[in-house]
Amino acid sequence: MTGVQVTKTTGRVVIARLKPGNDILHSIEKIATENKIQSGQLSMIGAVSGVHLGYFDREEKVYKDFRIEEDLEIVSGIGNITKYDNNYVIHAHLVAADQTGRCYGGHLLEGCEVSVTIELIIIEIPELLRATDEATGLKLLNI
Repeated sequence: MTGVQVTKTTGRVVIARLKPGNDILHSIEKIATENKIQSGQLSMIGAVSGVHLGYFDREEKVYKDFRIEEDLEIVSGIGNITKYDNNYVIHAHLVAADQTGRCYGGHLLEGCEVSVTIELIIIEIPELLRATDEATGLKLLNI
């Protein structure tokens, strides 16, 4: 296949439970820092009191955001952790459902507060790196 390169293997697995009031994004960064994780894959499920999500506007080359301020279930949360210029880049997407099953999804932003719990699993993948993509200005995986 053109453009596909497999070069990484997995390392440690870190399992964490976030508590009510925690901000998901800040918590992931704190857990990665405390466990000295340079890069990896993450997944999560749980419950929040609201979400702050975004999407990338390709024409304006910026993230646009929206908030849903109600109790929601995180039915799927996936992403990766890397570093760029020695700072963490958490690239994660969430899908959250309301009491009727209506779902909202997008790029995880600050302001997603845990209401009951978030169960988080991080699989370390050493040496994932990021580089600035000239076309979008985004810091994309550099495999």
